[in-house]
Amino acid sequence: MASQLRLAGAGSLAASSCQSTSAGHSTASSLTIASSAYSRSSWRSAILEEQGEPPLPPPPQQQRPASGPETNGSREAQASAADAVTNVPQEAPTPCGLSAAELRVKLSLAAGSGRLDLTDARLTELPAEVAELTELQELQLSGNCLTRLPESISRLTALRRLGLAGNLLTELPPGIGALTALEGLWLHGNLLTSLPPQLGRLEALRALSLAGNCISQLPPGCLSGLTSLTDLTLAGNRLTDLPPGELEPLTALRKLALNGNRLGQGRDTGAQGPLPLGMGRHMSALQELMLQGNCLEAVEASLFECPALTELSLADNRLTHLPDRLSGATRLARLHLFGNRLQRLAVRQLAGLPALSTVWLEGNMQLPGADVAALVAAAGLGGMPALKALGLDQSQLAALRQQVGAGGGSAGAAAAAVEVLPRNVRVGSVLEWQGPGPYDTEEQAGGGGPGYFKLQYGPQRPGAPLNGAASSNDVLVVAFGSAPGTPNWGGLLGKVYKAAQSAAESYFDVLYVADPSRDWYGGGSEAAYAYYRSRLAATTRSYRRVLMLGDSMGATACLLFADLATAALAFCPQVDLTTASIRPGRPAEWFASLKRRLMASVAAFGGSGGGGSADGLPAPDGTGDGGGQLVVLVGTWAHDLDQANMLPHATQQQQAAVADASAAGRQQDRARRAARSAGWRDAGAEPQVVGAAVHRSPWAWQQGGEGSGASSPDSSSLGVNAEGTGAGGGVVVKVFNVDSHRLAAALDAQGQLTPLIRSAVLAELSLRGAIVRVSNLL
Repeated sequence: MASQLRLAGAGSLAASSCQSTSAGHSTASSLTIASSAYSRSSWRSAILEEQGEPPLPPPPQQQRPASGPETNGSREAQASAADAVTNVPQEAPTPCGLSAAELRVKLSLAAGSGRLDLTDARLTELPAEVAELTELQELQLSGNCLTRLPESISRLTALRRLGLAGNLLTELPPGIGALTALEGLWLHGNLLTSLPPQLGRLEALRALSLAGNCISQLPPGCLSGLTSLTDLTLAGNRLTDLPPGELEPLTALRKLALNGNRLGQGRDTGAQGPLPLGMGRHMSALQELMLQGNCLEAVEASLFECPALTELSLADNRLTHLPDRLSGATRLARLHLFGNRLQRLAVRQLAGLPALSTVWLEGNMQLPGADVAALVAAAGLGGMPALKALGLDQSQLAALRQQVGAGGGSAGAAAAAVEVLPRNVRVGSVLEWQGPGPYDTEEQAGGGGPGYFKLQYGPQRPGAPLNGAASSNDVLVVAFGSAPGTPNWGGLLGKVYKAAQSAAESYFDVLYVADPSRDWYGGGSEAAYAYYRSRLAATTRSYRRVLMLGDSMGATACLLFADLATAALAFCPQVDLTTASIRPGRPAEWFASLKRRLMASVAAFGGSGGGGSADGLPAPDGTGDGGGQLVVLVGTWAHDLDQANMLPHATQQQQAAVADASAAGRQQDRARRAARSAGWRDAGAEPQVVGAAVHRSPWAWQQGGEGSGASSPDSSSLGVNAEGTGAGGGVVVKVFNVDSHRLAAALDAQGQLTPLIRSAVLAELSLRGAIVRVSNLL
C-alpha cells in the first residue's frame, strides 16, 4: 500500500497522523483480531478479487447495535471495525489510510448502497467524487485529517447521517444548511471555534454532537431552528454564555450536555441574576441536563420546572445556594451538587421531590451543620422515601456532630441519626485542596480544586493500624470517570462488595475521581497534570496496593497515572489523541504532551509495579522497585486496537510467567482443599502476616501459626500472579469479540464485568510478598 497517493479528483491520503506527535517509542507488533459478529466484507472482497486473491465468504447477517452521539457504537465505528475484521488472522489496520483500489471500490459500492464509509482514511481533502453521489444517505468521515469541508457538500441533499468526528475542522461551510434531510450530525473532537447561522436550517436534525471543540460563542439562530433535536452535546467547549432564547424553541430535547464549559465566567450574578439557559415547563421532553464543570454562581428556578427531568448535574460550579422553588421537578431522581460553595440548602424543598433517589453533596465545605442535620434526619426518618444514596463528606459530618452537640435545629432527630447513620447516607473523605489549581487564574479554577475526589471507606480490618488516609485497609481501588465527567463504577463496585464471601474480601477502599471539564485529566497541560497527579498521590501513597479502573477517558487516566498503582484495568483507552475521534478540543502540542506523559508512566509502571519515584513523578529511565501488571482491554474496533498497539506489550516470556503462576495457583488451591480434609483449621477472615505483606485471602489455612494464602480463582487471567509480583514489564492486552468502543458496557450487559473486576480486586487482596513501593516508605 502506498504511503501517499493522489487519485484523479481525490484528496491526499497521507500515511502520517493528522497532527505531529512525539516519537521516541517503538510500536509493538500488531494484535491478532478475533472474528466479529458484525463484520462486513463486501468491499474488502471486491478489493481482493481485483488483486487476484479469492474473496472471503460472507459473514452472517447481524442486527447492528443502536448508535448515538459521541459513542463509538455509531455506524462509523462499527463499519470501521467491521471493515478491519476478517475471518482469518490478520494485522490490525494502521493509520496509513486507504489504497487507491480500496477507495475506488468504496465509491463504487456507495453509488448503489447510498452509504459511504471513509472512516480513518487519513484524508486531508474530501475526494471530489463524493459530491457526485447525490443520492448518498450516509457519509462517514470520522478520524481523518480534514481541515475544511468544500461548499460542494451542499449537493448531498439526501444525506441523513454525517459523521465528521475526530478531524481538524475549524469551521463549517454555509452550505451545510442545504442538507435539510440530515437527522444525525457528529462533529465532536474537532477544532471548531464557531458555528454558521445556516446550521439552524436543519429542521430534521435529531442528534447533534459538538463536544470537544473550541467554540467560545454561538451566533444567534444557529441552534434555535433545530426544532426536531432530541440530543445535543456542547460539552468540553469554551462557552461563557448562550444567545438569549437560543435553546427555548428546542422543546423536543431529551438530553442536553453543556458540561465542561465556562458558563457564567465573568458574569456579575448579583447585578445581572443567574445566566438564562432557556429551560422551563416548555421543555417537556428534557430528561438529562448536564451543567457540571462550569462557573455558575446561581441557577434559575425554571431549571427545576422541566416536568420530565430525571437527572440534573450542577457539580463543580460556584453555587452558593439553590433556588427556593424546586417542586416542579417531580421526576428528578439524580441530583449532583458536589464541589460547589453551598452556604445553605433548601432541605424542605429537596425532601418534597417525590422521585429523588440520589443526592451528592460532597465538597461543599461551607454547608451549615443545621442543614446537614435536617437532611440526614429526613433521609433516616422516611422524609425522603425514594432516597437510596445521600453523599456527604467527613467535614460535613463533623459539622453535623457539632450542630448536634450545640443542641441547635432538630437536635433530637439529628442526634439519633448521628449515633447510627441511615444506611442510605454515604460518607466519604474529601480533602480540601490547599495546593495550586490546574488553571492559570483563580477565576478559571473556581477557587478550590475542581474535579471529584471522594475516598469511600470499605469495611475496616479489625485491629489493624490506621494509615495516612485514616483507614485500616491497605488496598485502594481508584475509579476514574469517563468523558461525561461524573463519577462512575460505583454500582459495579457495590456489587463487588456484596459478592464478598468473607469479610476479608471487602477490606478495600475506593477513591472516585472525575474530571467534569472533560479535559482528559489535564494530561497535556503541565499545571493541570501536576494538579491531578498531586491529588491522586496524596491518597494513593497511604496504601500498599492500588488498583486503577477506567473506561475510555478514564482508561487514559489509568495509563497516565499508572505508576501510582500496583495494578490497573484500562478499558479502551486513548493513547494518541491525534487519531482519536473522542478527544478534547486541544492543539497537537497538547496531545503530544499527554502521550509523552502517558508513555513515561506506563514505562515506570512496567519497571516498578506502580512504585513510581520518591517525588511522585515517573522514573525517567523506567526503573523502579518491582513487578506489576497493567491490563488493557479492547474490542475488535480497529481504532481501539490501533491505540493498544502503541503501547509496549509484555513479552512472550512474561506471558509464560503468567501461565506458570496460574498453574501454581491452581495447584495451591488443590493443596489447600486437601489440607482442609486433613484437619487444618480455618483462620477465618483475620489477616495473617506473611513476609512483608498482610495476607487477606478469603480462605487462609494455618498450622502452628504459619499462614498460607489462596489465590483468586481468576486472578491469573488478568496477568497477576499468585505471589503478587506480576509478570514483568509491558502491557497485557486482552481482545474481546465486541465490535464497539463501549466494551465495559457490553461486558456488563453479558454479566462478565463484575466477575472481571472482582477477580482483579481479589488479586490485590490476596497477594503475598507484595511489593512495597519505595515512594510509600519515603
